[in-house]
Amino acid sequence: MIRQKITLPKYDNWTIYAYYATTRYAVDEIMERLWEIGMDATNARQAFENLSRGSLNTGLCYSNYSMRKSVLVIALTSSPTEFINSWHHELEHLESHIGKVFHLDPTREDIAYLSGELAMEMYPHIKHLMCDCCRHK
Repeated sequence: MIRQKITLPKYDNWTIYAYYATTRYAVDEIMERLWEIGMDATNARQAFENLSRGSLNTGLCYSNYSMRKSVLVIALTSSPTEFINSWHHELEHLESHIGKVFHLDPTREDIAYLSGELAMEMYPHIKHLMCDCCRHK
């Protein structure tokens, strides 16, 4: 599992705890982080069940808007294409959460710049998951 902490100064130091290539063995650590940022019991139960299955090609994104904190999880994937699909899917959720709080118009440049900033922050940690050759090393 790969862990990453991202802080976005432009957005009130919004903090993202990202977990990539997770397995069911990471459930306790991820659940602890979700509780820490205020996930309610109903969503926590659902997250626990999903994470405990250990299914490939899945993920989750939870944000606490008032705390300006998010947890983004991408499980192990079956291929680089599936990784990009899962990553993009959860990244869209994250961008929409931040965009909602800061009233970013999804059709304008601000949300696109946020997307690019997040991608550049994450890339060094996940680039090897996007390539067949690198995934097998």
